[in-house]
Amino acid sequence: MVRAARLAPDLRRDQILGCALRLFAEKGFEGARHTEIAHAAGVALPTVLHYFPHRGDLRTLALQEVRQFLLQDILAPRLTGDLPAPAALRAILMHFCASIESHPHHVRLWLAWSVAVDTPLWSSYRDFYSAALHGISSLITRGQRDCSISTAVGADDAARVIVGLAHMIVQMRFSGSDEASIARTIDSLVTGYLGP
Repeated sequence: MVRAARLAPDLRRDQILGCALRLFAEKGFEGARHTEIAHAAGVALPTVLHYFPHRGDLRTLALQEVRQFLLQDILAPRLTGDLPAPAALRAILMHFCASIESHPHHVRLWLAWSVAVDTPLWSSYRDFYSAALHGISSLITRGQRDCSISTAVGADDAARVIVGLAHMIVQMRFSGSDEASIARTIDSLVTGYLGP
């Protein structure tokens, strides 16, 4: 094992967390062990244990990183601004699509988290899901007020459909669909389902 360069404690902690996120995405929540995380980070096992004595702490922080990426980096910037609501929804979904390439571990970990129904992780996913629904629902309501989105659909139900499209996007991308094909599908679904 090549020893990692000396880092400030906060940078070392972030580096270990990044390795954990990647390994959780590759091996599942139960598959990545402290020893593998230490090896991936190029540090000794006691170093990982110093920062993260329990694997559950690493898992929780990795999921918080995923939550922040999806809510703060993808969703939040598109909730305000000049884009009409349908265009903002398309932008959110296409940014998510692009993140499959730019942040593959975040997306894979989100995907595993989103189906962890019978595990202790489910309540934290439900919290994330509620926050995502709230943001999308507010955008849909804005579109209904300016008549760019049909009032025939309930904002909360429509938000569930839009958030659910993220799973469809991942499935399409993983099965070989290119970004242009996904964009056409998103356009068709958003326009057809939400159009005035």
